[in-house]
Formats: sequence, structure tokens, C-alpha cells
Amino acid sequence: MSRALPLVAFLALAAAGCDAQKPPARGTVHGRVTLGAKPVTGATVLFTNAETGVAVNAPLDRDGRYEVKTHLGAGLPPGKYAVAVTPGGVMTPDEEGPLAGDAKAARAKLPATPVPDRYHKAETSGLTVEVNEGDNPPFDFALAP
Repeated sequence: MSRALPLVAFLALAAAGCDAQKPPARGTVHGRVTLGAKPVTGATVLFTNAETGVAVNAPLDRDGRYEVKTHLGAGLPPGKYAVAVTPGGVMTPDEEGPLAGDAKAARAKLPATPVPDRYHKAETSGLTVEVNEGDNPPFDFALAP
């Protein structure tokens, strides 16, 4: 009977340790960015939460749609985020970066984006979202010229 006590104590500690490794809560973040009636392309949506230090970007596809995904999974931790829409994009998994000294390997030029300057920074964009745990409705942004 005395041998069972250490085993039970070990299993209890192991189970308690598993709870400590529970991933943080997340909420889905996806939507569409338009300017006038046209989708914005050649740009990236940036979500920043100054309180938690979280800053994540998501590229816009050819329809102006985006979805936030990180190494931790889809979405963002719950909270209030300031949003910016910046020209340019991020490398996608199917793109290869140039190797050092390879002058021929240049990334394809992105199309010019008509995103007005005020949207380039979260501090001046006026765009915010409140991410809740679980499923969220689309966060669509209709930019003004």
C-alpha cells in the first residue's frame, strides 16, 4: 500500500501540470477590407493590443479578405485591438526568399495600393475591434478615401 501512495502523488502532480499547459483563449479574426466598393489588395491588416503587447498581421487576398493565423493557431487572444492597413504584404508559405548573393531572385512587385496614409498606422486609422473568445463575426473595414 505504501508503494501506491507515491504513484498516486506523481499522477496528481502530472495531471496538475497538464492544466498549466492549456493554450490561451483565442477568438477568430477574419474579414474584408474595401475602399469605395473595391477590395483592397497588395496590403496587410495589422492588429495591435498595447496592453498585452500582441501585434499580428494578416495579408489581404485578391478579394480584400484576410484571416489571422499564428503559430499558436487561428485568431487572437481576446481584447481590444487597434487596426492599421499597411501597403505591402508578407511572404506566403509558397514563396521562396532570395539566397544571399542571388541577384536574380527578386520578389515579385506588389501592385500599388490605394490605402490612404491615415490607415497606415494604428494610432491614426481610427479602426478598432473587440475580439471575444471563440467565434467572432467578420471584422470588415470600409476605408474612406
